[in-house]
Amino acid sequence: MEKKRIVPAKLPIDVYKAFERIVGKEWISQDRLILETYSKLSIEGRTYLQKHMKDPSSLPACVILPGSTEEIQKIMRVANEYKVPYVPFTNGQMLCTPTTPEPTLCIHLSRMNRVLSIDEENMTATLEAYADYGQLLADASKVGLWNGGTPLSTTLCKLSSQAAFAGIWQTSKKYGLLGRNIISLTVVLSTGEIVKTGSGTIEGVKDFWEYGPGPDLFGIFRGSLGTSGIITEVTVKLHTWVGGKDMPEPEAGRPCIRTYMEPKYDSAPPPERHKLFWMEFPDYDSEINAFREIAHSGVGIGLNATGVYNTYYCSQTQEMTLERVKNKFFPAWNLYVISAGITSEKQIAYEEEVLRDIAAQYGGTFLSKNYKSDVLEALAPWNLDFVRHVTGYRMNHHNYGGGVFYGGKPEIAKHHSRVWKNALSLFGETYVTDRGGVDNTVFMYAVDPAARFNLTETDIYPDAMDPEKLKKCMPIMLYGMAKNIAAKNPPIGFGISLEPFTSFFPEQGPDAYLLYRKFRKIFDPGGISSPGRQVYSEEEYDRIKELMGPQLESMKKLVRMNPVAAKILMKVGGIVGKIKKSFTKESQPN
Repeated sequence: MEKKRIVPAKLPIDVYKAFERIVGKEWISQDRLILETYSKLSIEGRTYLQKHMKDPSSLPACVILPGSTEEIQKIMRVANEYKVPYVPFTNGQMLCTPTTPEPTLCIHLSRMNRVLSIDEENMTATLEAYADYGQLLADASKVGLWNGGTPLSTTLCKLSSQAAFAGIWQTSKKYGLLGRNIISLTVVLSTGEIVKTGSGTIEGVKDFWEYGPGPDLFGIFRGSLGTSGIITEVTVKLHTWVGGKDMPEPEAGRPCIRTYMEPKYDSAPPPERHKLFWMEFPDYDSEINAFREIAHSGVGIGLNATGVYNTYYCSQTQEMTLERVKNKFFPAWNLYVISAGITSEKQIAYEEEVLRDIAAQYGGTFLSKNYKSDVLEALAPWNLDFVRHVTGYRMNHHNYGGGVFYGGKPEIAKHHSRVWKNALSLFGETYVTDRGGVDNTVFMYAVDPAARFNLTETDIYPDAMDPEKLKKCMPIMLYGMAKNIAAKNPPIGFGISLEPFTSFFPEQGPDAYLLYRKFRKIFDPGGISSPGRQVYSEEEYDRIKELMGPQLESMKKLVRMNPVAAKILMKVGGIVGKIKKSFTKESQPN
């Protein structure tokens, strides 16, 4: 690798001092060591590749930590005055590094970390931007309530950033995605204006309903990827929790550092009045048919299929993961149902009878003490993870480079598997677990009560220290998303828009990008809020079309009409870096 000095872009000293006066010297920094910690994201392989390529554009110019909505408002006014691009930052998982090589402000919301209120009467909770699912569950369960689900990592994931991205839960069958559980948002626009949504905007009315007077603005911010403003407070629905005030503990107790990898410390029972049912099926069609039938039956608060993910979530070491993949330890065609005794203590027993009838109809077998008891025992981490998810980051034991999400009826799983298999055939695997969804079921989440709509997921696991492996990530994911659009679906199953797909695939909508541009001009007239992440301005689009247009058009034609030529998409894989370098401050929209 070529030796090259990496020099981060810097803000003019007068601009830096203007930000410093808002938060004080303690809460702003341009120290190189600190900037580095904000430049490599935990589940975005592109940022690792940028390090290998000596690309300084992933480094923010400085990091600022506001302590309140009011301080964010002042920061926005200064950023707008000096046309300083900014990116909001919470958990550092993905999509929170600079989007241009210009000196960019990283606004880390970690000081705003409180659960502000639990309203038992209206069954809502209000949280600041950095409060997490673990905090919310701890406070709400004391009064017999919870928010209805948990994503990849309970304490790492914040509801504010999830509101601006996805919010997928294992219990989405009953409760829906996070977006269906939000009552109101408080958002600071790039101009410094404050927008509030929901019924609480009416004088004298509490936040109990997601609609307020005038047009419903929540859709502008849901899935906006931080481009429409910074969410500083979120109010969410709460639901009945029958699992008790305290989570169960493993019989072995808590481990010490030397023993925490032992499975016995990872095998707690489910919470009170909850039970997980695991089923194995002879083939993909049987799994999918049973999946639909279970959803239509109305039982369970969660319905999902797991595939290769069991080998990560339920393996305490990477060596164990690889051994289980090699030996095909977990069933290839499976699903699990989370049952809760909400209406009656007999509800779980009734739901089990229904599930056994459906399993028998489609050739399914329950995992039990008498059938694959070792597998059932190994799946024990899921007993708590559906409500207090802590094992998801075992996917990073090796490394995680990104994923592809499809959305649709249950059969979308088979289509997704075919596309993923083709992608790996064209560009090559980066690691053995990339094959999750090829030889076994994709991860599939039911996200409404009858599984009318479901999300499917496949992921890629390159070695972070191998740039050649990392380079494969982008074309594999681009191929998956482009094929999704070719099938008249959104590029990302849960509906968010992300460039270059928004502008270069006008079939979406059609011409949805034109509407997004109008929204951007209204909510971010200075073009400083993660510019170009969700939608390009006309000026940005023209520059990028000149730079990358022919390759993107070639990709579009090829994924629609023929098997994709690997050479084309390998070139397209470099889009992100080239796009960022094409941005200049002088051409930022006013």
